[in-house]
Amino acid sequence: GKVERCMLLEALCSIEPSWTDADLLKILQAAGMPADEPISCDAFLSFLFEESAAERSLADAKTRFPQLGEIPELPRITDDMTVEFLTDVEGNWDYFVHFVSLSQVLHWSGSERGAWGPGELMLRDQGYFVFGGDAVDKGPGDIRVVKTLLSLKRRYWSRVFIVLGNRDLCKLRFFAELQDGEDGSAFEAKGGAYWIPDPKPCPDYETYVQMHGLERGHVSTVKWILDCNMGCQKTTFGARRHELALLGGEGSDEAVVWSYRDSVDPYGSDPWMLDLLRVGQLAVILGDSLFVHGGLYEEAIGAMPGEAPAENMQSWASRLNAWKDLQLQDFVERPRWREASDAFRRGGDMLIDYGCPGGGSNATIVYHNPFNNGNPQQLASRVEDFLAKSGVRRVFSGHQPHGESPTVVRHVRTGLLVITADTSFSNLSALKLFNQANNRGEVVTVVRLRGNEVQLEGVLRDGSPHGCRLHCDPTKDKMPDALVGCQLNDGSWVKTVMEDGRVLAALGKRFQVNVQTMHPGKACLMLKSVYADERLHVSLKNLSAEWLLESQLEVQLCPTDGMEVQSLSHAMLFKPEEFMSAETYIFDGHGTLWGVRGVQHGLTNQDLEQQVIAKVNSLIAAGKRVLFATNDSNYSRRMYVDRLLQNGIQLCDDDEMSRRQAKQKVVTASFTCAWFLKKALIRRPFVLCSHLGLLEELKEAGITDYVATIDEYGTPKQEFFAPVTKDNVTRLVHQSKDVDAIVVGWDQQLTALKVAVAAAFLKWSRDGAEEGQNVMQIVQCSSDHAGVLGVTAEDFLPGRQWANRSIPAVGNGTMSQMICASVGRDIKAIDVGKPSEVLIEALKRPVEEEGYGVHLDKAVMVGDTLDTDIELAVRSGMRSLLVLSGVTSLSDLEKLRETTRFPTWVVDSLADI
Repeated sequence: GKVERCMLLEALCSIEPSWTDADLLKILQAAGMPADEPISCDAFLSFLFEESAAERSLADAKTRFPQLGEIPELPRITDDMTVEFLTDVEGNWDYFVHFVSLSQVLHWSGSERGAWGPGELMLRDQGYFVFGGDAVDKGPGDIRVVKTLLSLKRRYWSRVFIVLGNRDLCKLRFFAELQDGEDGSAFEAKGGAYWIPDPKPCPDYETYVQMHGLERGHVSTVKWILDCNMGCQKTTFGARRHELALLGGEGSDEAVVWSYRDSVDPYGSDPWMLDLLRVGQLAVILGDSLFVHGGLYEEAIGAMPGEAPAENMQSWASRLNAWKDLQLQDFVERPRWREASDAFRRGGDMLIDYGCPGGGSNATIVYHNPFNNGNPQQLASRVEDFLAKSGVRRVFSGHQPHGESPTVVRHVRTGLLVITADTSFSNLSALKLFNQANNRGEVVTVVRLRGNEVQLEGVLRDGSPHGCRLHCDPTKDKMPDALVGCQLNDGSWVKTVMEDGRVLAALGKRFQVNVQTMHPGKACLMLKSVYADERLHVSLKNLSAEWLLESQLEVQLCPTDGMEVQSLSHAMLFKPEEFMSAETYIFDGHGTLWGVRGVQHGLTNQDLEQQVIAKVNSLIAAGKRVLFATNDSNYSRRMYVDRLLQNGIQLCDDDEMSRRQAKQKVVTASFTCAWFLKKALIRRPFVLCSHLGLLEELKEAGITDYVATIDEYGTPKQEFFAPVTKDNVTRLVHQSKDVDAIVVGWDQQLTALKVAVAAAFLKWSRDGAEEGQNVMQIVQCSSDHAGVLGVTAEDFLPGRQWANRSIPAVGNGTMSQMICASVGRDIKAIDVGKPSEVLIEALKRPVEEEGYGVHLDKAVMVGDTLDTDIELAVRSGMRSLLVLSGVTSLSDLEKLRETTRFPTWVVDSLADI
């Protein structure tokens, strides 16, 4: 029951006469009990006994860890030291063992210990080990992982460091929530999982119990907590039961409940999870390197829960770790629920909150996603400056998975390296026979520090080894390692280097990570301008088709159908204010400006086209920079300017001078072809074409000594219409024996003899070439497999419903593929049209270098095709608007599985913007 303060004091004095009211007031204040209200005798006595128990708990912990409370310092990481970093094991014991097998500082010693590993885990001399947090939660190895870490820390106190993750901190919940009389409903009545916004994606406790046919109580409470508000997998409860049995204990549901409660019982004999929190830190600084679990961001810089902010990283880390210790002391002294004046509280609840989403008043460094929409990003300038002022040049974290290998982000201004090493979703198809939460398989990477060098060494899911050596000073990095941590135009980040010298780049978007491997030269060509220094500059004359070969791999992080529908819905929400914020607009022609399908909009084709043209003219009138791009190599820029004017685009005044200046607003495949040939020092190409547009651009680029399949008036040369015989092929090759490249335009008069002559040039240049010698390249003006010659009339064959249908043609890309296939080797053409890297390079090069000077991150590509227009935007980092007035339909869009290839916006036609 409850008694007045005076009565309680009287009872205390009957036991010990020296008690005073002041003594009682101090105890009530420490216990968080009101002094002017009736006092609960049970709560008061419980507090007194727990105070004594708390002292015993701390004494027991110091018996297990004599150096508890001491934080070792390492002022500098020298060249003879090796520091290794591992994070987010999440109970995956096999992954932990696999990491040790690649480690240069950890090794097993002694006799086999069965489920506990092939011996006792040891740390080599001059070796240091940092664990980055999240030791538990998803695999059947929670107990072994934590106790192995604790054993390592106990024996090598000054050389082993443990960072605490959100999955570690939240385990404090179990002690209060699994007391007698407590269950999921009681937890919800006390405020519940307030960190999960409403409407909550998972059911409440009562609904959960009914859905799964469970009884109310501690078993169902633990299952509900793990499934619904602790971010675990549905296999976690069973995984703990499996591990208990494996270690010789009782594998029952009740044993699982008690294992969670006992692991943080401050009065228990083996509080292994609480011990991890005691010896762990929220931030670790070794020399110039910072280790945290989540990451740093502007709102969190220097932030201390309930205290004034810290001025530098060293002070901040020290104060955070001291605050953590005080919170654990609070937990040990008052681990059960108590009713405070405004809410239900429990000891250490601020530390629990700090490990939750939005914890620490939205300033936690434990629970932070450093990525933007699934893709890595640079730290804010203020964060970068704060770290630089503190002498921190390297930051290591985990928490957020991003593919098969750690993510590196370089910061050019200060040389800061930020490495996120959580690879917990690296292989969703991994064997799950012994661990149903296994999403890693054999994938593992060791992050290693040695002096000023960071090393990555590991294995990808196909068994391929990878690795690199990095420095904060990029001039110390060799190629291709210098590319790691740089961002490409398409938004992807170079993550590591393959054994064959190719680099691996990954692009995350929403719930997918798309991975591509590429030649370092291609990566240099694709670098964002902030990373494209002179050392990484690539001359186009060195470009080869082999550079453009790439393999792609998609890693689905959250494989649910609804998420991709959400992506389509997002794109369908056209936002005019965002669209109008762009600096430059690049428009496709056919299907976007003309050749549009108006019948589906209740308009004639002509009426829709007029509305579309009016929209484009309004952008021009508003002072926006508007460019026009086409893959049709039959047009020169001059010809395309004429076509735009004829279609009503108010591109320029109708005089010769204005028309010449307007060519800088037009990007044709014929121009980018000539631009590339000039940069690549190609002077005598064999040109397959049927129109003069391509030849006109070659002449303007100073390439006049070409061999073409048409004459100077555009008339087809009859010798290329002869039968394909050995005499005809050899005669034509002999006539032009000094040809140095093959150029394939959109030749609408392609013949078998033209293909045979081009193939002969390619084959014979390779047959006689020595290893390492340059060979003849084939350049295609576009990669289009098919073309569109126009649209059928509205009254065309009405009985067959073939009105308003696109009229197909053999595409430029198909033509060059015929030539390559005829050679009989794995020959690829260099593409110079949309969406090629060559065209992107021409767009971003400054006008002084005969480029267009487009700031790609401030541009929007508008077109009707996914494979060329939208892909160009994706590769270059532009935003994109897909119009459904051309070749792409809404059903085509719905079939698109790669969210990284999704347009920014989708509208029916330009008339709708």
